Formats: sequence, structure tokens, C-alpha cells
Amino acid sequence: MKKDIGSIFPLTATDLSSSKDDVNIFKETIYNRIYFSLCREAIYAVAKKYEKSKRVVLIPAYTCQTVIEPFEQQGWTYYFYDIKKNLRIDAHNLLSLANIYHPTMIVVHPYYGMELNLDELKVLYKIKQSGCILLEDLTQCIYTDKRPDIFDYFVGSSRKWLKIPDGAFLESTLPNESIEQPMIENASFIQKQIDAMYLRGKYFELGDEEIKSISIRISKEAAAAANNIKCHKMANFSKNILAKGDISKYVEKRFSNYKYLFKHINACVGGIELACSCLEEVTTAPLYFPFYAEDRANLQKALAKEHIYAPVLWPVNTDKVLINENIKYIYSHILAIPIDQRYNLDDMCKISDIINSVYEK
Repeated sequence: MKKDIGSIFPLTATDLSSSKDDVNIFKETIYNRIYFSLCREAIYAVAKKYEKSKRVVLIPAYTCQTVIEPFEQQGWTYYFYDIKKNLRIDAHNLLSLANIYHPTMIVVHPYYGMELNLDELKVLYKIKQSGCILLEDLTQCIYTDKRPDIFDYFVGSSRKWLKIPDGAFLESTLPNESIEQPMIENASFIQKQIDAMYLRGKYFELGDEEIKSISIRISKEAAAAANNIKCHKMANFSKNILAKGDISKYVEKRFSNYKYLFKHINACVGGIELACSCLEEVTTAPLYFPFYAEDRANLQKALAKEHIYAPVLWPVNTDKVLINENIKYIYSHILAIPIDQRYNLDDMCKISDIINSVYEK
């Protein structure tokens, strides 16, 4: 049995069969929640609602291109506010930009399991008093129960966390929300994703590199097809798999893996710096374990030799995000270690040993 760490989630024949069962634990009215195929579609729907506003949005400078695109495709003007090296909002910078541009909306990311702290919430509350719409993207803190009442919208992508081909949500705190549930699945995208995930499972089973190559190609085709944003509902296939997942077990596993890396990656040697220096700040299950690495490409190669694939979150698609040296450092040094429910402490031990060996030489 082949094992990669950091690959896309695999699907098995059993998954394909059981996903057809009539399982539905989702209640569309809880928290005014709407299920979308992709998180960018949820953001797009919110931006569309406010198309008659002045259409100015402030976005974290450390962000994913798919957060920018929904606004870009609808002609919004967007500016980027500073995120500190510890992945906390630069409150002074955000307040200054809000006073200059008077934005219609502000997008906020809590990063890697670090829910927003009191200082961040205070500055957002102050800006909120001007009538600004606040949207929190929970993709990196998907299992948090916290919904700060200053926010108008919450969005998140479930497919980054689980073996589902699509899945995202939008929650509105507004009493008479006009955003409607999409009615059509993105059939072509879903099928490509399912094919890619099933083939990845066959690669793990058979160890055939050609199968892996086909899986990667199909996955890239699916990603390219999603670039032109249109709103779709989350596939029933994904809902049925998600409904059967043991979320509490997944949360426990992520915390366990994160804590192991936190304690065993030797940040005392030169070339490594943890993005979060205090474990108590990680208050909900994190998506990845982030840290800063000198000569990042060399470390990625060392990990890849052992079939460990640590992604760069996120690649820079527009230089507009590079607003200062601090943000440039984050983008050029940050690396994310996979810690999801597929992996155990033996895997984390292997990862930390490789990282330490690279920098202790």
C-alpha cells in the first residue's frame, strides 16, 4: 500500500457506492446556512448582493487568490490590509485603511486554528459602527463554534478538510437574507473531482505512478474549470459522505498531530520559525501546521523524497498583495505541513525528523 502525505483525499469504491445512500442530516435553515459547491461561490453571492454599493472591499494581504476573484470578477475595488508575522491582524493598519477608503465590506481570515483575539475583534467592532459589512472566512478554522456577533456573514470551505469533491457554506446573521440557495450542482466539476480522487485511491492501492499522473492531470482540469465563478449547490454526493464523517475524531487527530509538530520541530536552530509561538492561541482544529523556513524549496525537496508534500499557502498570483516587506516574507517563507485525520504520530515523527535534519546540518 502506497502512502503519500499531503496528497488530495482518495475515494474508494465503497465511498462511491455508499455516497448514493439517502442520507441527509443537513438543515438548510440553521444559522441561515446555505450550501455552495465552492467557497469562492459563497463570497461571490455576498458580493453580488451588494453590487449597487460603492463596491470597495478590504482583504487581508495574506490570502488566497480565490478570495480575491469573486470581487475582481464583479468589478469591485479592493485594497489589502497588513497581517503580522504571527498571522494576526495589524489593527492600526486596518483602521487606517478603513478611515481612508470607507469600504463597503471587510474580509477577515482567522489563520490555522487561531480564532480572532480580543484586539482584532475590538478594531473590527469599531469599524462596524460606520455600517461596514463584515465577512469572516472560516476555511482555516472550519470546526469553530464561535460566531462573533459583529459579523454579517461567515463562509468556509469543507472540501479542504475531508474526502469530498466539493462543499462550502455561507451563514448570514441578517434576519431577512435575500441570498438564495443555488439549485444546480456543478456536475462537470464534481465528476472530474471524483475521478481524480478515486484514481488517487487506486494509486495508493497499486503504487502505479501513471495512475497518479492521470489523477493530478484531472484534478488540475477541475481546478481550471472552476475559475469562472458561477454559483452551484453542494453536491448530494459530498453531503452524504460528510454526513457520515466522525468530526470529533477528525478534530482530535488534527490537534494531536499539530501539538506533536509544535513540540518536536526544533525552532531553536537557524532557518526555522514557528508561525504561532504559543500553543494556547490554537483554540480550534487547524487546517495545517504552518512555519517559516529559510531555503523553503530545498526543504520541500527533502520532504518530497520521502513522499511528503508540504504546500505553500498561498502562491502569489498578483503582486498587489505584496504591500510591504513583512507580507513578502510571509509569502516567501511560509510552509504548511499536512496534519489531517489520515495521518498519525508516526507520520509526524517522520516529518519533524526530516525538517530538523535539514536545518541541524
